Amino acid sequence: MLYFRYRYAIVFPTFVGLFLFTCNAHRDVFLLLCRVGFSVGYSTVLATLHVLAADSSAHLHAIGAAVEATQPMFLLLFDNVNKMQRAWQQVLGKRDTLQSGCASTLIGLEDVTEDAMDSRPFLKNLEDKKRKKSYTAAVWTKHVPSLRIHAADVTKKFRTTHAKHRLRLRKSDIRTMRNTDVDEAPTDGVAKQLQNLVVDQLRILGHWLQCWLIMVCGDQLSVDRIRKIKMYMGKGDTPFQRHDWALPIIQLWHLKWNWQKAIFRLHWYEPTGKGIFGLHHDVDLLSRTKFNHEKCEFYPAHHILEDRFDALMLDALRLLCEEKTGIIHPPKTSLLDGLELYFNAESKGPLKNITFDELDAFSHTVYRRYMCNDAFEDAQGNCPRDPAVHGPHIAADDIPLLVPIPMGEEDSESENETEPGGPQAAATATKRTRKSKGTRAKKAKAAEAVNSVGNDQCFATTVNFIRMTFWYLEMCAAIAEGDIGRVFEVLKVLRFSFWGAGSTNYGNEMLELACNFLYDFPPALQYAVLNNYLVNTTGLLGHWLELDLLQEHFNFWIKRLFNSKSHDFDSKHLSEAVGLNIHGISSIRDRFPSIFGFKKNHGKHKKATTTNDLNALGVHYRADCIMQYVPGRNGHVVPNEFFAGFGILDGGKLDEFLERTTRNAASVQPDNDLDVSQDEGRLPANPITSGAEGSMDLTQFSLGDA
Repeated sequence: MLYFRYRYAIVFPTFVGLFLFTCNAHRDVFLLLCRVGFSVGYSTVLATLHVLAADSSAHLHAIGAAVEATQPMFLLLFDNVNKMQRAWQQVLGKRDTLQSGCASTLIGLEDVTEDAMDSRPFLKNLEDKKRKKSYTAAVWTKHVPSLRIHAADVTKKFRTTHAKHRLRLRKSDIRTMRNTDVDEAPTDGVAKQLQNLVVDQLRILGHWLQCWLIMVCGDQLSVDRIRKIKMYMGKGDTPFQRHDWALPIIQLWHLKWNWQKAIFRLHWYEPTGKGIFGLHHDVDLLSRTKFNHEKCEFYPAHHILEDRFDALMLDALRLLCEEKTGIIHPPKTSLLDGLELYFNAESKGPLKNITFDELDAFSHTVYRRYMCNDAFEDAQGNCPRDPAVHGPHIAADDIPLLVPIPMGEEDSESENETEPGGPQAAATATKRTRKSKGTRAKKAKAAEAVNSVGNDQCFATTVNFIRMTFWYLEMCAAIAEGDIGRVFEVLKVLRFSFWGAGSTNYGNEMLELACNFLYDFPPALQYAVLNNYLVNTTGLLGHWLELDLLQEHFNFWIKRLFNSKSHDFDSKHLSEAVGLNIHGISSIRDRFPSIFGFKKNHGKHKKATTTNDLNALGVHYRADCIMQYVPGRNGHVVPNEFFAGFGILDGGKLDEFLERTTRNAASVQPDNDLDVSQDEGRLPANPITSGAEGSMDLTQFSLGDA
């Protein structure tokens, strides 16, 4: 009755009903609150969602209609989404089924010049076949309290001096699209999905795309299928039929995860015991024994890499302080407390007045000793070690008894996969093939070896880990800061390292990306791609993230609201009421409680204190001289994947790639070479963000206003 007297009286109960829907509240909760007037009924909530979906659909039509007069000012992003439907009782014709669909997002382009999406210069370059022709200081300021006064200077240096191509700070224009029940794994599934997005949802006519490009973004499987569509439809009569308008752009989150897996695959040496040091040993030391290094869940793996890298860098700082001051604290002094004694003014530490420039010089010294390929080569003992560069010498008698590496059980596949003793052989023998049932592709990994006299394999392996993890963490930090130029500097290295690590699929993708920017993309298109490679959902500094990670978040919400066994992904409920309203659903869930005065949940995971972990690793590194060169020390061999990858490409793989893609630009991956298996065990994805002092955090998604 109140609604008939005042039409806006129902607004607040509608918001309550929508909030209950985002929380997957039970129908009885709707019934109870509706009876007392605090909420509208469940059917009214659904009707409201369909009204909102119609408005979202109208906006998509307007965006599509603009293509008739100007270049497309948006990119398309899609990914598969799966949901298991459990049968209450399994009988013939009624059993558990896996529902597969495809979720999509439209993101508005920013900072794009006029005619940047013109397809004609790009297609001409393909026809011409042109392609044939200080992260360390941030760790110290994060963990040593007396050095935190320099944190702002470290952050400023990353954002100014070391900046390569920082994106303009903005809040991205994000619009979710209808879900479909299309399976994107087969090529015809991606063709159907593109047809649905461009023609059915955006209502773009084929002749409007005669001379335009639309960036279509996704993971490795998605972009590979788009290229295959272009190859199969290459004889079409019109640019639209040939899919000349579709520009596949591989995204970064799955690429970053693949590099993370490569680190664990190379450095995880299965045998454990006295005298065996490395990644596996340190994970056991930290009692993280439930971690599955083969499955490699993203966030547990990220924390392991970050904590071990931080501990190694802090121990390197300890050695530098001992070298500069001549003061060595007792072995019982913990790593962090010992460092604080060097820099603390109250305890009159000898380095209490250290300046930022001096700290920066320390980081350059650490980089040369531990974080570059020259450091790895020096650890092989093939050249004299200069104390001014490498630090003071240490003799084998100065550390506990060196125990030779015990030979574990031989892997039955190792005879065909690696030749122990040579990092080149360990990597060059790998060849990625399509996984068939009951078989696994062979890849480079740690190998057993007893070293020749003069080198330090344990130290060389540690340097190799530091170098690989540094590239991974640098990519994470650069993405959070929105510096896509720094990200691409890391990708320049990974185009070799993926090959050496046995990840040939991503190795091919890195070569294709390099050829795109070197030969295929005209300058205007290059800047358009770079300026829209990342997305910012809040408009806040340090909150940039990858497009495929954004889609993973939307997929999580879609599956969470998949609350009826009678629905599939193409149903009106999921495709319209849910799919078109994911952005608003997330915003209501995030912001509605503040109406009642509740403190806003910023979504940050409570940062676990890693002090004990760092100190435990510090005791081990100091006692066993892990960060010091000890001639004759044995250890398992980890191949230098960068040099191995360079050798693989120089040995013929690069020429093979160029010949194959010159003959057919869509043949980035060799036939039957793509692993089409889906990643298992994906977590509700949280972005890695950068705080005010440059430290990295895991922050819950927020799609609300900044």
